[in-house]
This record gives sequence, structure tokens and C-alpha cells, in this order.
Amino acid sequence: MKINITNLYGFAHTSAAWLAQNTMAQLARTEGINELGIFNYPVDSDTPDQLRTRIDGIIAAIEPGDILIFQLPTWNYLTFERKLVHQAKIYGAQIVMFIHDVPPLMFKANYQDWIKPHVEFYNQADALILPSPQMEQYLRQEGLTVDKIVYQHLWDHPTTYQPQVAQFQRELTFLGNPQRFPFVNDWQYATPLRIYANLDNFEAPQNVFFQGYLPDELLLPQLNRGFGLCWSVDTPDQEERKYSRLNASYKLSTYLAAGMPVIANADISAANLIKDHQLGFLAESLNEVNDLVQNCTPADYQQMAQRVHDYGYLLRNGYVFKRILGEVVEKLLTV
Repeated sequence: MKINITNLYGFAHTSAAWLAQNTMAQLARTEGINELGIFNYPVDSDTPDQLRTRIDGIIAAIEPGDILIFQLPTWNYLTFERKLVHQAKIYGAQIVMFIHDVPPLMFKANYQDWIKPHVEFYNQADALILPSPQMEQYLRQEGLTVDKIVYQHLWDHPTTYQPQVAQFQRELTFLGNPQRFPFVNDWQYATPLRIYANLDNFEAPQNVFFQGYLPDELLLPQLNRGFGLCWSVDTPDQEERKYSRLNASYKLSTYLAAGMPVIANADISAANLIKDHQLGFLAESLNEVNDLVQNCTPADYQQMAQRVHDYGYLLRNGYVFKRILGEVVEKLLTV
């Protein structure tokens, strides 16, 4: 038996989808796991025979009894994903779906049409890796029946960067595009807000300092003071806050890997982890966020920063993937 993992290609290297899948595949390779590359392409351009031939090429290395960790979504949509699972099962593979995102929850307008087909597809798995227990509960309400579930909770953030303990400063850093997170445009608080985003022509409001986009190796050393903000609000077009209660936040792991204490929505999916390990604060409003920063003492901050520095070591060294890999294999071997 060997373990295989899919990995996504054909996206910009700044894409969150590419970063997440590539990170997991990178960690998998260090564990001796075989990679199966999937390219993003217009699936509708294939005839059924062409699609079958394409997928046979992707999964040719699979042998009976193998495990396939299928990272989802592929953004080639369900037609492609169903066919790959169908053919991998013919090859004799056990299917572990590693669900990074659930598209019906990301695109409100398509929810009613998409949620049932997606859950029916997930039910074809032998085991699932889900972002959180909250996501499992939500999907079960929509008909999920898979028994073998492993929770991710956080993303790994492998890097050779070795941070120092973060320094006390009454400021916030946010990784995110103001077009997607409009609270940035209405910032009216005493606490300065640094923004890192891939965006042109942003007119920063007062006390907001736009830093542009930095690649990871340049970004992490900048996250060396103050607090990292994990904040979402729902808009008419996108239910960011609702989704943050279910999924694993990539920016949260970035802050922690850099050694930066965090402040997050009180109902973020990782709220218990932040609270139990004392990695930062949880807040109900941005007014409370501002008060927490302004009232934090240097001594309290340095104790928190030391805990985050120590916890970040796990994320920088692939602990999450190693844990979920061990758990999912154990579940598959348990009758």
C-alpha cells in the first residue's frame, strides 16, 4: 500500500487555492507520499473519452489497496471530480477527500443548486479531512453520511524562517483585500492598521497603512510586532463571517507561524484553539478589538508572544499534516 495525494496546477502562485494545495503536497512529499498533478482547465472541452483518458493518466500510479488523498476543490468542478473518484475506485484505491473549501458555501447565489450534489459527492469518500467539527455538523445537516472524519483545525505554514519573539506595539496587521473585506475602508479606530494585499490604487483611510503585496519570505519578517487581525463580516454578496465559523483560516496560520499574537472574531472556527493555547484575543466587535489592543500591557503581550512563538514552531514544521495523516490512516485501517 502506498499513499497518493493530488496537487493543483494552473493557478497563479498568489492564489490561496494553489498555496494551500501546494503546501500540503510539499509536506506530503517529505513523508514519502506520491504526488498526482491536476491542472486547471476547461473540462467541458473534453469529450467523455478524452476525460476518461486524461484521468487515467493522472491516476496511473495508483495500485489496488492504495490510499488517495484527493484535495478539494480542484476548481474543475464536479464532473471532473466525480469521474476521478469513480476511476480511482476502479483502480482499487481508498478515497480520502481533503476538503479545503466547500464551493456552495463560498458563492451564495449558487447555494441551492450546488449544496446537495456536493454533499452527495463527499459521501463517496471512505474518509474525510474537514476544516473543523463545525463544518462536519453543517454538512451533516445537509445529508453527509461519512463516518470516518479527521479535523484539520489549522493550516501548516512550512518555512525556513525562524522568527524572534514578537515585540509589543499597539497596532494591528491584516492580510486581505479591502474589496473583499470592506471594514478596512471604514476604519475609524485609534489603533493603526497595516494592510498587506495584492491591490492597485488603494486610497487608505486615516490610520490605515497600505503595504502592498509581499511574497511569503518577505512577509513573515514583517509580522514581528503587534497583533494579526482575523476578521470577517458578511456582505450582501458573500457571507465571509458565516464561512469563517466553518473553515480553516490561512491568514491565522500565517500570523502564528510568524510568531504574531492574534485577535479574531469570537466565533471563528479556531476560537477554542486560540483560547485554550492563549494565542491572542477573541472579540465581538471592532470596537472591542481596538480596546483590547489599547489596554494590553507590555508584560501581558510578551507572555502571549512567547506562547505564540512556541506554538508557531509546530506550523512551521508541518505538524498539522503529520497529525492528520496519522489519524486518517489509522481510521482507514480500523474496521
